[in-house]
Amino acid sequence: MSAAIDYTYNYPFASSVVSSDSGLGVSLATCDAKLEHPHFFSGTVLQPRQFAQMLLVLSEVVRTHFFLQRPALLDPVVTSHPEILRLEGFSGCCGVYARIDLPQASFDGEILGSGTTNVDFNDPMRTALNRIRDNDHVEFNVGREQVELGTSEGSVVEKKVKLPVRWIKGFSEVQAYQPGLQPRLQVTASEAKKFLRSLPKGAAPKKISYAVPMGKSVRLSQRESKGAVAFQGIHRVRVLEPLLNGAQSLRIWSDEATGTSGWEVIFATGRFFLMLSPEVYRGFSGEGQVLESLSKTNWQSTIDEVQELLAHEKQIDLERATDQLNRPRDDVSAALSVLGSRGLAGFDVTTETIFYRQLPFDLTIIEKLQPRLKGARKLIETGGIKISNVLDNGDFDVTVPGTGVDHYIRLRESGDLCSCPWFSKYEGQRGPCKHVLAARMFVENQVDQDGENG
Repeated sequence: MSAAIDYTYNYPFASSVVSSDSGLGVSLATCDAKLEHPHFFSGTVLQPRQFAQMLLVLSEVVRTHFFLQRPALLDPVVTSHPEILRLEGFSGCCGVYARIDLPQASFDGEILGSGTTNVDFNDPMRTALNRIRDNDHVEFNVGREQVELGTSEGSVVEKKVKLPVRWIKGFSEVQAYQPGLQPRLQVTASEAKKFLRSLPKGAAPKKISYAVPMGKSVRLSQRESKGAVAFQGIHRVRVLEPLLNGAQSLRIWSDEATGTSGWEVIFATGRFFLMLSPEVYRGFSGEGQVLESLSKTNWQSTIDEVQELLAHEKQIDLERATDQLNRPRDDVSAALSVLGSRGLAGFDVTTETIFYRQLPFDLTIIEKLQPRLKGARKLIETGGIKISNVLDNGDFDVTVPGTGVDHYIRLRESGDLCSCPWFSKYEGQRGPCKHVLAARMFVENQVDQDGENG
């Protein structure tokens, strides 16, 4: 059984859609890490049906385990910035990440504060959202300034859950994956709808499929071809279909090196971004893409400055942060990776920006729960690691003691290699093994010591 943390969502009321003399009111109850209930937004929704469908599809993702029948337990989070609201969540299997981006232009209203909080998603609210139409007047609130207790709507709502560590870790991993995504093809919403409706409902989850460009349209194929985007789990993509009625286009992203894909539904204002893990049975949480950043030390001298800049600016890009701080680019990048692993930095692949976000969980424990990182540090403490060769270009060959055998590691700019069975099985696609991590940490420490002694 995977590790989990006892966690209680404590909401001052149940999220709801209620009728009033002026129209409908959508109120999302909030609960942050301190069990406080921030009030982030109040305003009128300008595209009610589109807004309702985005919330419904996000709700569908977070309540679904895409390869096992399991109950929905986890609520999404909302991050409020001065110019945008972002709602994020993971599927129960951690293999699908979804995010709604709602800029200020989506509302006639005011974003009241900055921060991140859980929001209550419940079945009565979902049912009511399904009834919202574009001619409805819809007031939207994230939290409330005042809550009157004593009525059924005002009663406290508690949800006690076992919050899987792998679900929390997923937030750190997707930030490491997204910079590798590249836009591959884009089609109109009507063509995207035809594509999704053509997808077979009984397709085997393990089978790799391809979205293939065909003129101005896209079609499904079981064969790889030029420009095709590979993905697994047709049912994971089909959840986007309800969004396409009011959308402008669908943009598909992919990273051929990792096998991840991104599916972005673009509206006149706002976006819905869906990211799929390489395989249906493979969640983002176990990938280990952030491990190399966590194992380094070059972020330690810059992380406080980077965090302060990010918290102040709310949204930055790597180049601007490097210039503003006058720090080495690699150091700033590593610091942002570590902040991402702690839930303090999200990544928006469309704008190539990093946004400030403090998840309502303590993510500092995640570094302690990384078994490969713990194993690498133990290997260093045990001793016996040796640099066997230093190449002219600065690459290294290293031997690391294993159980009854030495493992041979090649540290290369183009990609590291290890002789251990784990690396042979995954070939680096799930992040570095503990031997590569130990070798990297050992070499970096040796280089630092040589520099100090020189």
